[in-house]
Amino acid sequence: MDAIVPYERALGQRFLDTIPECVTVYGLPTLEGRVPTFLVNVEGAPAADVATRLGERGIGVWAHDSWYSLNLYRRLGYDGYAVRIGFIHYNTAEEVDRLVSELAGCAPA
Repeated sequence: MDAIVPYERALGQRFLDTIPECVTVYGLPTLEGRVPTFLVNVEGAPAADVATRLGERGIGVWAHDSWYSLNLYRRLGYDGYAVRIGFIHYNTAEEVDRLVSELAGCAPA
């Protein structure tokens, strides 16, 4: 765990440092006090469409509304569905970069 936690946090920080402006991250804005799991939405793109597009490109994310906690979306400030993204020890920096690039491509022109 001593090796895994810093690596996962580095992936999460890489994500936060490179997300495009069209992506809104809900919850804590930094990795302080959190794990590298994020709820996001892409401006103008339904969460289910984003999840489908990413899935078609081999990137596993989820689109849902409750996230195991009823009314969580109200506490985090989004309405309805959001995309859940998580990084763990078997992910790579290249995968984070590819995800960020694909998220930017999900925004309507």
